[in-house]
Amino acid sequence: MLRTKRYIPDLNELHALAERNYAAFLRVLPSTQEPTVIAVGTHLNYEIQVLRRAPYTTDVYIKQLKRSTSRAAAVADIEFHVRLYHDARMAEIIDCQGTSQLTSIRPGQAPKRAQQQDEKRQLSRLLADWLKLCIQHGRSAFCWAPA
Repeated sequence: MLRTKRYIPDLNELHALAERNYAAFLRVLPSTQEPTVIAVGTHLNYEIQVLRRAPYTTDVYIKQLKRSTSRAAAVADIEFHVRLYHDARMAEIIDCQGTSQLTSIRPGQAPKRAQQQDEKRQLSRLLADWLKLCIQHGRSAFCWAPA
């Protein structure tokens, strides 16, 4: 009988990623409820919109905007919701590509569409990579009004 090794999540790694993502997200978080567009290079634009602000959490929607060039058609569209936990100073993706039932640490109870047991870790790394891309290469149009 072949026994598979049981997946045990590394909670220290997940928490460290969530804390780093929170700190990085504060650098790109819009100050208003209005959508903000971050341009990365000449072919990628992302819209960030604060959906809900509460005393301990903020929900943010991120969406890749469509471009009319043929090069952009080769890039998969990205759409996800991030929840910022201000009391714990952590950020996590709570909905990715329209799927809100993300797997975490319940073996055997994953939705049929789930491919990996470590989906939460992979999504945390996706968020970290996306934030790094926006911080290092992104630019946003700011409107400065004279005082």
